Amino acid sequence: MRQYQHIIWACFMIMALTTSCKTTRTVESVQPSTTQTTQTTHIHMKSLPIEQLRGEWLFTQALGKEVVVDEPVRIIFDTQSHRVFGNNGCNTFNGTLVMGDNCSMEFTNCMSTTMACRPEVTDNNVMQAVNDTRHYNTIEENSNAIVIELLDSNYQRVALISRQMREVLNGNWEVVELDGKKVRLEVKPTMIIDIEARKLSGNSGCNIMNGEIEFDNKTLNNGIRFTGVASTRRMCTPAAMEVEDKMLELLNNINAFRILDNNRVTLYATPSEHHLIVIKRK
Repeated sequence: MRQYQHIIWACFMIMALTTSCKTTRTVESVQPSTTQTTQTTHIHMKSLPIEQLRGEWLFTQALGKEVVVDEPVRIIFDTQSHRVFGNNGCNTFNGTLVMGDNCSMEFTNCMSTTMACRPEVTDNNVMQAVNDTRHYNTIEENSNAIVIELLDSNYQRVALISRQMREVLNGNWEVVELDGKKVRLEVKPTMIIDIEARKLSGNSGCNIMNGEIEFDNKTLNNGIRFTGVASTRRMCTPAAMEVEDKMLELLNNINAFRILDNNRVTLYATPSEHHLIVIKRK
């Protein structure tokens, strides 16, 4: 009897050990599968110096669609007061600018006016993009344009905005080309551009001139117009008068500018990019 009990007990232990090994193998076979399906997403983003973020930007896309506007769709970053201001294409808005490490950006406490908008205007898309923004990423940066994408919490693009570069026009300039031809005068015409005051002054080759500056924020990123340009009427040499007449004529046609190099800017009329007036920093 005891011999049979020993045999039964030995069989029981063998079965227990066999079951334990099978359980262990099952767990081991599952672990590698779980590890293989775990993935880490690496987001590489490019930030901008704070002085390049500061200022005015234009919306060109919101929620994957081109913006349709009645007013310029823009956003202004005031990095000193940590405020943000803008226009969604119909109404103005403002809020708090919150920025942190790793290109984090958020607009909190945003409020907007409530004027009724045309159905075609994409103001709702713009405001949704503003509310969803949690990060930004620089996708283009050169002398003529800076473009960033606004991203949501999942790093999905919600808007594209481009930096207005008009601040580079501030200051004193010498006119070196008119309609593709070099200015041959010994004393060349000058342009003094005050972007903040939106004023143009200078010498048109013979007489003192003054005018106003307008910005085209709807269709052109670097849109600019010179309006109401007038000059004094002093008589000068025929060569100087010819240059002056040509310069005043061309100023009426300009609607955009483009940076040529560190010292020169061209003023032109779209859609052609022919240089109407080339200015050189004094």
